[in-house]
Amino acid sequence: MINRNLKQQKYKDIILHYISVLNMALLVLLTLALPTACSDWNDIEPVNIDPQHPKDQNPELWARYMESLRVYKQERPHYITYGSFNNGAEQSKNEGAYLRSLPDSLDIVTLANPENITSYDREDIPTLQEKNTRVLYLVDYAAKMTELTDATALGSWLDKAVATANELHLDGFAFNGLPLYAGTDAEQAARKEAARLIVSKLSAVNKMLVFEGDPAFVNTNDLDKLDYVVMNTAGIESAVSLKIYVANVISTYALPKEKLLLAAKMGTKIVDEENVKQDAVTDMIGRVVSLGPLGGLAIYALGDDYYQTSMNYQSCRTAIQKMNPSK
Repeated sequence: MINRNLKQQKYKDIILHYISVLNMALLVLLTLALPTACSDWNDIEPVNIDPQHPKDQNPELWARYMESLRVYKQERPHYITYGSFNNGAEQSKNEGAYLRSLPDSLDIVTLANPENITSYDREDIPTLQEKNTRVLYLVDYAAKMTELTDATALGSWLDKAVATANELHLDGFAFNGLPLYAGTDAEQAARKEAARLIVSKLSAVNKMLVFEGDPAFVNTNDLDKLDYVVMNTAGIESAVSLKIYVANVISTYALPKEKLLLAAKMGTKIVDEENVKQDAVTDMIGRVVSLGPLGGLAIYALGDDYYQTSMNYQSCRTAIQKMNPSK
């Protein structure tokens, strides 16, 4: 009986040994096969993604949409929405740094960095113009006044700006400058001559011409050459001061109200009549009508409006819709 049990135990040991050997062999085979299998799983397979522009998806519908934008901007009386955009981004963290992201209903955009035109800008400018958005070159004389101290240097700088704008097929110019309320007679005469030269050079191309700032900078005889004046209201912090400033501009200068644009900067506040701080862009929307009616609204640092909770360019789109509600 003992011998029989020993034999049975021996057979069990032999069987367990072979099972162990078999498991080890299977493990080796799986180990050898695994890299191949994983390699198969991880192989990069091309995916056929061919995103199409709406123009290519439905050319007829796109043409109708472009025509509706043309009619709205060129034929329908409406309040203007004007934006100052910091172009020039070669690489950006988000789409809001590129001109192509701007709302289709925007009337005018000024390139705040026109001396730094990137390949992206060159690609995007015709896209905006297809939508009848006028693209302007900013002649930032206020930033260059200390450098351009004589007429020759100023004239050369302006000629370069005109050449660049023509090469890019832009729709015109915006310019700025600071009036000189103090100083010697010679200094005041030089400032007036600089303003006259700027208007003369830029108006000669027969394109849109916009002034940004205090109209006192522009010679009285040249005011009628301006299509719009973006009033110097972006830095005003209270509604009371805003009303006084706008009333003074209207009464002092021979400018039609429809040529005057209020201005606000993204992210700034204004204190209303109830002494409550309001978002400046939102607050200015209603004042375009109540203080004039004026020509419309200019928004500085427009790219900062790209990321919003409800939609991209929420403040700008809201301004367009509230000033020009659909009929």
